[in-house]
Amino acid sequence: MNLIELIFRRARMHPREIAIVEQERTINYSALADMVLRTEGYLSSLGLRRGDRVGICLADDWRHVVIFLAVTHMGGVAAQIDWRSRPAEKIRVAQALDLKFVIETQKGEIGEPRNSIIVDDMWEKRIARANHVGEAVQDWHAPMAILGSSGTTGLPKFTLATHLEYYFHVSSYLEVVPRSGHHVFLSTLPLYFSAGRVSVLSHLLRGDTLVLYPPLFSAGELVEVIARHKVTASFVVPSMLRQLLAVSHDPLLLPGLKMLATSGAPLFAEEKIRALGTLSRGFCELYGAAALGPLSTLQPQEIEERPTSVGVPFPLIDIDIVDDDNQSVTLGHTGRLRCRGPGLTSPITPSGAGTTSDFFDGWHYPGELAALDDHGFIYLRGRTSEVVFRGGAKIFPTEIEAVLQAHDSVIEAAVVGHALPNNEQELVAYVVVRRPVETGELMAHCRTRLANFKVPRHIQIIAELPRNSSGKLDKRALIDAALRKRGGTA
Repeated sequence: MNLIELIFRRARMHPREIAIVEQERTINYSALADMVLRTEGYLSSLGLRRGDRVGICLADDWRHVVIFLAVTHMGGVAAQIDWRSRPAEKIRVAQALDLKFVIETQKGEIGEPRNSIIVDDMWEKRIARANHVGEAVQDWHAPMAILGSSGTTGLPKFTLATHLEYYFHVSSYLEVVPRSGHHVFLSTLPLYFSAGRVSVLSHLLRGDTLVLYPPLFSAGELVEVIARHKVTASFVVPSMLRQLLAVSHDPLLLPGLKMLATSGAPLFAEEKIRALGTLSRGFCELYGAAALGPLSTLQPQEIEERPTSVGVPFPLIDIDIVDDDNQSVTLGHTGRLRCRGPGLTSPITPSGAGTTSDFFDGWHYPGELAALDDHGFIYLRGRTSEVVFRGGAKIFPTEIEAVLQAHDSVIEAAVVGHALPNNEQELVAYVVVRRPVETGELMAHCRTRLANFKVPRHIQIIAELPRNSSGKLDKRALIDAALRKRGGTA
């Protein structure tokens, strides 16, 4: 048995149920299974074999979904490559992972000596002519996919997931999906993003209908698509959630959604409360790590009481908060978050990739500072790499960002530490505003709410905060831009 075989069960039980909708194309579960098998036959004819590492560098469309299912069903190991990244970045990932094949839309972009498989306008015809050959891998412990971190704090770190480990990632996600009835799920996350793959695969395993849509450029477009397709569940990044909040209204902007999940970057307490009250009564927040999948969820009924938390761990997930000596700290105290569970993947150290120092003694350290309360709720304090040292004290930027966010002129804020020659750091805040405001007013706002050593030395108003292609805030880009402006180096 392997994980993808569960989708074939759905196809046998409900062949006419709609699996994928993309613009004018509708694919039922029977047709989906046939496409996957024929794709396997075609890839096999090109020499792909069980255990081969295969890069998938494709847009987020039906072909991407089918190819991912085919590669992993036949025993290949799928490695997602962001199709929107620059050629040099794609080549770096392909070389680091020693991929045997790369499935892409533009020949030669990722380079030799890998075997390039081109998905072009003739792809569908080639697949239709292919035969069903070979057998699916029948081993839960066979490798299924290479997972990568977002890389917002450096080079991506990679882990290897088996079919069984990936199953536990899916199981955690399904804990937040309302169990009653058939769902129409709108996929808005990139498929190279861990949460994007897990959510798509989860809904296909449920037998739901997956609505794929080109990149969404506005909140208004997303609202229209949700209404037109009668969407009941969706998953959005925080940046899109903020766009929705900007056009939300009373009582609800998205009343038909039974689940509106978000993950990938911190949200402020006020944003969570507003999302629940003005977007969807099914709003929830997930927190996770690529190496273990979804870790915790803050459910709708918990948001008003604990809006600063990211919820409690999913079943079978262990969470611990430790000091620098890996000793558990007392409840309420901040330390390094570590996690473990049956879905924990195995670190790999390919050439040029990140190290495996975030795995130790059976635990994974995702790089977060956090605290636990006496009910098991997790409170994130920031990334370990983002802690600012000033006057011998540790400063958590999230605390300052929350204060700035509370100002009625501020939409978003990011606080970073800029290195000084004396090994100290100066705090610099970057804010996006909804109306004109003087930086002096924002500084005074901080002084009345923060200790002096936590008040930013500089506040800069910018048009937008930099993000990577998965929607995560890229603080490294802020630091690098400041260094370039000053003519310095990191």
